[in-house]
Amino acid sequence: MKLPGLVTVSPSDSALIEHAAALLGDSFIEEQWFATWLSSLDALGADDERKKTLLRAIFLDDIDAFAPYEGIHLLEDGTAAVGGYLFSELRGETLTSIEEGQGGRHFLQVATPEEVRALEKREQEMEAISSFDWARAYDGEDHINFFAWAVDSAARGKGSLKRALAPFFSYADEHGLNCYLECYSDRLQSMYEHLGFELVDELHAEGIEAYERRMVRRPR
Repeated sequence: MKLPGLVTVSPSDSALIEHAAALLGDSFIEEQWFATWLSSLDALGADDERKKTLLRAIFLDDIDAFAPYEGIHLLEDGTAAVGGYLFSELRGETLTSIEEGQGGRHFLQVATPEEVRALEKREQEMEAISSFDWARAYDGEDHINFFAWAVDSAARGKGSLKRALAPFFSYADEHGLNCYLECYSDRLQSMYEHLGFELVDELHAEGIEAYERRMVRRPR
């Protein structure tokens, strides 16, 4: 998608790719799915800086995967990044097939074998709250799916997120499309409800405090 007010990141634009990965990686250290997942590294002595390094690599992989589908966007001033795609622009692929095809190259370059094993074990434990590709089955029509967004810490409280999402919402309203996302905290659920999303359902995993809230924003 190419939308007014946003820069759609090209697969060849290394500077924008690095910037978006840093924004997303540094922000998602606070997100509860990732916080729960990465807590499996605490026994290995991983601190926040180590976790941010791994997250930046993970988002480099996501950007590599979705930039060819025009699924990575930045505000023109660079203060917010959004991972979001129009389902019809995936050309027959799905979120799952795209991520599996990318293979986690950047992550595997920086993660140790011990870290990989610990994270794989925790990911299995979190499988029940890791439904990231549900919108295509739930909707059955074209739609917008958000898989990540973040705001520069220096720009928080200045409206960057609303400015970054407004073009998506305008497009969705104009074309009669639903928008989908997941979140894992009361604070984010409340914030997204203020942005017009409503709760579809919740998913829980035994022994895991965080739980998945699947949400939809319907066209206005």
